[in-house]
Amino acid sequence: MKKIPESPEAIFEDYIKDWQAAFGKEIESIILYGSGARGEYVAGKSDINFLIVLTTPGITALRPAIELVEKWRKRNVAVPLLMTRTYLDGSLDTFPMEFLSMQKHHQVVFGEDALAGLNISKTHLRMQIEREVKGKLLHLRENFLAVGLDRDRLLLLLRQTLPAFEPLFEALLHLRDQPIPDHRREVFMQGVKLAGLDQSFFDKLLKVAAQESKPYRNELWEVFEKYLLQIRDLALFIDAMDKNQSS
Repeated sequence: MKKIPESPEAIFEDYIKDWQAAFGKEIESIILYGSGARGEYVAGKSDINFLIVLTTPGITALRPAIELVEKWRKRNVAVPLLMTRTYLDGSLDTFPMEFLSMQKHHQVVFGEDALAGLNISKTHLRMQIEREVKGKLLHLRENFLAVGLDRDRLLLLLRQTLPAFEPLFEALLHLRDQPIPDHRREVFMQGVKLAGLDQSFFDKLLKVAAQESKPYRNELWEVFEKYLLQIRDLALFIDAMDKNQSS
């Protein structure tokens, strides 16, 4: 069996067969999300992400999935998100940002479209954006101090944390009724623009994160200090938003 698929579509048929053999009628939906659904999948680099919606009996008997998950992990398929429809519907207030991203970018592989028609509250979405941004700001400050003397670890910190702001910007665009681009970089830069942040600086940050640039330590300190200021300004922007408009 070829290990790394050239496209997510190449494994759909076999993936469905395996899950049907293990769970049969307990499967309600298999949905592709993430880079594969965005058209940004890169063979050998990207994981393939699935949301699998099971019935209540199915979700309470997961043992058959253990070997199945290990088998498909060898083909760059991530451990799937498993949930019931009841859990999904009841978690929109807890994870509105994550479900919004899935809803905007997904492909139904099997069964019904469990993400269609989800009603994601803008109030809950704004609250999660605020919580996530402020939490990430604290994390960035703490880790800047913890690894600041080590250039490689500081670069790694930047490369690991910057992509996490893309879904935040996507949610922010949705909150302001702005169109959401298909590609991650466009989402990122549109969100930066909406929040009044420094677009040229974030363009530089994205190049560092993509390993197109590797600044020396002193320059990296300056970059990171401005990164912190920009995220602080993003938090202030969210604080200043009219919360009444998010209802």
